[in-house]
Amino acid sequence: MDNGRVIEARIAFGSVAPVAVRCYQVENLLAGQIIRPVLIEECRRKLLSEIAPIDDLRSSREYRKRVAQNLLEEFLSSL
Repeated sequence: MDNGRVIEARIAFGSVAPVAVRCYQVENLLAGQIIRPVLIEECRRKLLSEIAPIDDLRSSREYRKRVAQNLLEEFLSSL
């Protein structure tokens, strides 16, 4: 961050694919931007194209997608 602007971002998630996933599209979306609600919402939508959670005994695919989006939003809002 520099003066409220994202200079560079590294975003990764576990438990949403067979191995941890780096979210390059979300990182690119953030680069050079000022964090604002409309950008956060765009990042939430973009995240869904980068993760591929599964249903299993521990949780459902939909739950994992929602948790990943919420974690991303919480992190970005805290910046």
